[in-house]
Amino acid sequence: MATRTDPYRQLRFILEIGGLVTAGFSRCDLPSATSAVVEYREGADPPTPRKLPGLNEYGPLVLEVGVTDRSLELSEWRTLVEQGKMAEARRDAAVVLLDATGNPAARWVFREAWPSRYDAPRLDAMTSEVAVERLVVVHEGFARVAVETGDDEDEESESDGGTESDGGSTPSLPDLDFPVGEGLPQGIDEPRLKTSRAGDEGPDET
Repeated sequence: MATRTDPYRQLRFILEIGGLVTAGFSRCDLPSATSAVVEYREGADPPTPRKLPGLNEYGPLVLEVGVTDRSLELSEWRTLVEQGKMAEARRDAAVVLLDATGNPAARWVFREAWPSRYDAPRLDAMTSEVAVERLVVVHEGFARVAVETGDDEDEESESDGGTESDGGSTPSLPDLDFPVGEGLPQGIDEPRLKTSRAGDEGPDET
């Protein structure tokens, strides 16, 4: 019998922005990713044009959050753009969907993100609704990436950790502290890292 896997619900999520604290939002509209279609045909082709991919286009990330002292950082982020300080304003970001226990379940990362629009809340003395700010964030590409779990890290530490055998030991991998969802840098594999690390320890003095 196949194992049942239920989809995650959308009601728990957080946003991570480089240089800002992790923030919770009341609403988050994730963008779409599309590729322009370029048609091309040669005279000897069948009477149907070829479909070639053109430029990739990414929609904005739209965020809504209740007004608090902490949400001031988002307005200040937008102010950097208005002041022309784009080197400070461009940041990597991530939206993390949480499971029922509050652990990361899915992760979308955004490159070179910055807020193109800020909407202050609408105030009305005749209602008791929460005052909500809205931020539109543009970026230069996004993707869903794998989420590392604590169990995965424990398994890696057990498989890569030192184990005594014939009076020697296998050195463990250094703590490389890669971002969540990313593996080893391109061109580097774990066996080669371990071999290099073992060679750096020098001869046994005994």
